[in-house]
Amino acid sequence: MFQLRKFDPTMLDRVIGKLRFTQMPSDGVQNDTIYLDAMNTINISRHPNNIDGLVKIFIGFCIAMLFLTAVAEAQIDGFTEPFRSIQLSSDESGSIAELNIEEGEFVPSGQVIARLDVRVQEMQLEIATHLANTQSQLIAAEETLRKRQAIAKRLVELKAKGHASQSEIIRAEMELSIAKAKFLAAGEEQAVRAIEQRRAQVQLDRRKIVSPIDGLVAEIHRREGEFLSPLHPEVATIIQVDRLLATFAIPSSQISSFEIGKDFNLQLEGGRTISGKVFRIGVQTDAQSGTVEVKIVIENPSRELRAGEICTLNI
Repeated sequence: MFQLRKFDPTMLDRVIGKLRFTQMPSDGVQNDTIYLDAMNTINISRHPNNIDGLVKIFIGFCIAMLFLTAVAEAQIDGFTEPFRSIQLSSDESGSIAELNIEEGEFVPSGQVIARLDVRVQEMQLEIATHLANTQSQLIAAEETLRKRQAIAKRLVELKAKGHASQSEIIRAEMELSIAKAKFLAAGEEQAVRAIEQRRAQVQLDRRKIVSPIDGLVAEIHRREGEFLSPLHPEVATIIQVDRLLATFAIPSSQISSFEIGKDFNLQLEGGRTISGKVFRIGVQTDAQSGTVEVKIVIENPSRELRAGEICTLNI
């Protein structure tokens, strides 16, 4: 009698129908057979003098080991995808004047991908800069205020000597108040012009389309001379592949084996085995398939692994 291993009877339900087993004969060990005893243990029995039984024992042993392997280790197929995929767009309308990328090219974060036509925006910035640097109104208002202050002071001195009337004092004070208001208005106007200059600069900068991540150019949607509009603002798709996500649909009965940060081994189509960590576990079960989506992150600093490959998860 050879006892191979103990196994969980609930695991047998998942492979029922794949293998058939005969019960232990009532007359003891008469035939070579694989059977399940009362303790749910796979056993092999043989007649000690039967040579053919040795062959059957070996075959039975191989079948039992294959059965145990299938029960103990489930394999689930999934696929890899980019860690991030971004469609670079512009919220500005206009034709593309310059495109600096090609498909498959690596682009670092901050690189200018494309530029829209900027001739109108450059002129607007030039005008705004000129107005922001103009000081004539502020200087004139300041000079007027200074003179009105001097006149008001002089009239007060004359009134003390009896050479100025009260009405002249009132008129001087009123003109002084107006001069102060004009000086404040000139200062506020200067501040507004400075803001207008910064806005013109921002509008010019927005004509540049910049990559926010390190990644590869997966697809180019528009080329030089084509027009970007609010309905079609996409220029290119950039994917981050220095990390990949492997996506699997895990049966809800096995989801308890997963937790964030847990390590798992994955096998690629070419037979290569790589490791990854659980990155995200779905919060709901798909009603039709009875599975939960699990994403495993794979470090890929050399970018040798490609997104879209089939991979297998061993549980």
